[in-house]
Amino acid sequence: MTQQCKNFFYSHGKLLLTGEYFILYGSYGLAFPTVKGQSLAIYYGNKGSVLQWKSLNEINKPWFECIFLLPSLDIFYETEKKTALKLRNLLLESRRLQNKFLKNSLYKKIYVKTKLEFPINWGLGSSSTLINNIAKWAKVNPYVLLEKNFVMGSGYDIACGYNRKPIFYRLKNKKPHIIPIDFNPPFKKKLFFLHLNKKQNTYDGIRFFLSKKENISRKKIDFISFITKKIPFCKTLKEFEELLIQHEMIIAKTLDIPTVKEIYFPDYLGVVKSLGAWGGDFVLVSYRDGMKKYFSKKGYNTLLSFNEMIF
Repeated sequence: MTQQCKNFFYSHGKLLLTGEYFILYGSYGLAFPTVKGQSLAIYYGNKGSVLQWKSLNEINKPWFECIFLLPSLDIFYETEKKTALKLRNLLLESRRLQNKFLKNSLYKKIYVKTKLEFPINWGLGSSSTLINNIAKWAKVNPYVLLEKNFVMGSGYDIACGYNRKPIFYRLKNKKPHIIPIDFNPPFKKKLFFLHLNKKQNTYDGIRFFLSKKENISRKKIDFISFITKKIPFCKTLKEFEELLIQHEMIIAKTLDIPTVKEIYFPDYLGVVKSLGAWGGDFVLVSYRDGMKKYFSKKGYNTLLSFNEMIF
């Protein structure tokens, strides 16, 4: 591909420290944009009336390719049908929101290259960063695009995509309210992110949470918000850990399942906090002597410092 890049878009990944699930009911959540994200670059060629799509992983190897006919966006070629159909739906929905999208280039070949900066199984937002980037390209509202494609999402991941600071996130009257904040506690060097070697489906997690409606109360929603607002002001690691333990207990009782620490790391002396949907992806762990060796013995070797993961 020798053509010059005409458009370039970028979105950060995401991690949710507090408020998981309860954000859907109006609680505050504390979310972190991640250092690594996803880019989308657009090139134009000569006549062709096709959109040629290539998605690269973190080591620059293609993990998905597709060719769409223009302007119909019918799939001419794909390496994975399910992914191609999801992508086509995103592009068609973007056109419904912005009528001129991908209609003015009937006689040009369009090349699109996306590049993930993190492994796709890390759960940092391969879908949300793509939605954000396509929304920028099509000049449409990313939250509307998210809602049309993933009805149950809260949208915090979209907000992380275009922020470079931690955020308080809340849904009020079904609309996102975002407050960028500073998060630079004196114990930050003692916070790490551990990958659980599997990816959790966010929407399966949400469906499970919604099946537990009888366990949700206004008191719990407000207490999750209370914990969220206190966390940035913690002065000691002990205070921070105590708040996260309380948070884990509330979610565990609501879901009626044990915490990730109880399941995998019951003898670990530090905190292990689920991030976002329970059951996979990353957890936050607080430092203890011998931590790396402890997790490695259990088969968990992806351990990142706070500064490696978060701005």
